[in-house]
Amino acid sequence: DHHQDKTTTTPSSLSFFKMALSGATDFDKLKELCTLNHKEQVIWFLNAFWHKHADEAELLWKYQHKFAELDLQNHEAGHDLDELNAHRFLEFFNETMTVRQMRDTLRATGAIGDKFKNVPITHYLIYRYSADWKYLVNASQGDNQAEIEQAQRMLEAVQAAYKESEAKAQAAAAALREAQAREAEAKAREAAAVAAVAEAKLREEE
Repeated sequence: DHHQDKTTTTPSSLSFFKMALSGATDFDKLKELCTLNHKEQVIWFLNAFWHKHADEAELLWKYQHKFAELDLQNHEAGHDLDELNAHRFLEFFNETMTVRQMRDTLRATGAIGDKFKNVPITHYLIYRYSADWKYLVNASQGDNQAEIEQAQRMLEAVQAAYKESEAKAQAAAAALREAQAREAEAKAREAAAVAAVAEAKLREEE
């Protein structure tokens, strides 16, 4: 149907996105925010702090992509990382603090309680940018819609480029493996031929 509204068919469209969190307290709202998937959490953060961090959008997409990559069970659909993969994320971006230090800092601001096993990307972003988490959970999500949709298009372009380069790398690796297999096969044939010649000579000498 040519007349169908694109917003009903594009999962990445902000029309699908929550405009407000329903928790009774800011603490509950933050918990709810952290149940959105990695990408939605990044979009929420960007929308809230576009005036401060618009120029960081590409870096935030890289964070989001790495979270999805390290989320071995749920990938893009996941909403947090276990402690081991959270450490891997921090190491990848050369962060010197540990997950424990990050938690201690967040706990001191009242953002999280004592029982917290996994790490959502929102926690990292609050820590990384010293963001006001109470402002974050109450931030209007409609004000920067055009900018955020542009940022989403950037994200999709970055992801497409990454997938293309990954596919090329995999194809190159496969071609290399094939060439190595052919070389090994040729060497084996050569060795077999040399052995056959040697065997023929031995028979002649007999």
